[in-house]
Amino acid sequence: MKYESVKSGILIFLVALSVLLYYLLWTDQGREFDAIDNSGSTMAQEELGDKKEVSEVVKPDEIYQHIDGIHYGTISKVEIDAIINKLKEFEYEEFRNVTSSVDGIANFLEEQDNSLEIRFPGQVPFRIYKDILSIDQDNSFDFDTILFSYKDGTVYFLSKETEKVYETTIHAKYIEQLNKLKENVYAEKTVYSTYFSYKPNNQYLIYLPNERKEVNKYKYFTRQIESIRMKRALFTDPSIAQKEILTNWEEYTDDSGLLRIYKDTHIVSFFKPSGISNEMTQKHIINNSIELINQRGGWINDYLYVGRDEDRKITFRLYNTNGMPVFNLNTELSDIRLYWENNKAKRLLTSNLVIINTTTPFDFSKETVSSGEEVLQYLQSNKKLKTEKLQNIVIGYDMQVDSQNIVSLQPTWFYQYDHKWYTLYSEGTGGNLDGLE
Repeated sequence: MKYESVKSGILIFLVALSVLLYYLLWTDQGREFDAIDNSGSTMAQEELGDKKEVSEVVKPDEIYQHIDGIHYGTISKVEIDAIINKLKEFEYEEFRNVTSSVDGIANFLEEQDNSLEIRFPGQVPFRIYKDILSIDQDNSFDFDTILFSYKDGTVYFLSKETEKVYETTIHAKYIEQLNKLKENVYAEKTVYSTYFSYKPNNQYLIYLPNERKEVNKYKYFTRQIESIRMKRALFTDPSIAQKEILTNWEEYTDDSGLLRIYKDTHIVSFFKPSGISNEMTQKHIINNSIELINQRGGWINDYLYVGRDEDRKITFRLYNTNGMPVFNLNTELSDIRLYWENNKAKRLLTSNLVIINTTTPFDFSKETVSSGEEVLQYLQSNKKLKTEKLQNIVIGYDMQVDSQNIVSLQPTWFYQYDHKWYTLYSEGTGGNLDGLE
């Protein structure tokens, strides 16, 4: 009898243990969830980060107020969001193409005193932004700059790249509200500082700070997303993906995709991810790219849309909490890139590093970077550089990762030259080499 009781106890224990193990396995799998893409297929998906609306990713990164001949600029995220939210309240009249009356974009911008200028880091299809601004019109053009006249409420949507200009006006009842946006320039704790303009050609007008700037440099702890979680986020059916560990990377494959996670660079490459296969337009390719990232794990850091090219590559770039762009020109670790072909996303390049707390670095200090005038003189003295090919000059962060996966953000000047970004190293900007070497 005692022997039978022991047997029963052991049996009960084994049954309970199997139930517990099944529960743990189920709850681990429960971190995945089924999502239906536009083609109707079911995707098992791991949540790695946040889902984002188009308006959170397609945003301006610079604002300039031109008042009485002085240029005031800011990259403050709080100020930019406040201004965009105000502009959403306005009503806009019919749009007109006025390109033929404009003698060069740079010349036109130079003449627009008493105005508000909003700059985006990439070409934005109007069909996307009309929804964000609640404009009830449909026009097929791209822009990278919006300019509001404080005088009469005229609004211009401009593209420095295509050199197109479209004009509209806001209703007269909103002009007073528009002019109130100037008040923040003169606030006691203003986020604006003064800039001067530089025109390298008739297409681009660049604003540079008058004074040297004190900028924080940071070091952050990071965590590395486990390969198994990347697999769950990216594969339609992660259970059939086969793993292989090679010298420089880890690899997962199934009959439709190849996931490679590079050990040294932290680059994640996924070939032929399940795409969004509806009809492609300039609006859809950006919307679909944002939605695809939402579906395939989400956004693990703060990125903005910064452009697309003729090869149907969509690029999103990491931005720091202070509004400065983050570059890694060696491996492009700070970018997310999506490559589209025949209405499907064929390749995704991203990173498996997550900055643990972007608002609280474990180490930071102040560094003074050169003034715009000093940087401009340095570029103009470079005999290898043709200044007429300059498109932009900005202060950003150079992102480096050490062997302990600690991310360092070093404030540095960057310049865009003939459609490519370079780091500028000079006295006071982090070294003594120029970016064209």
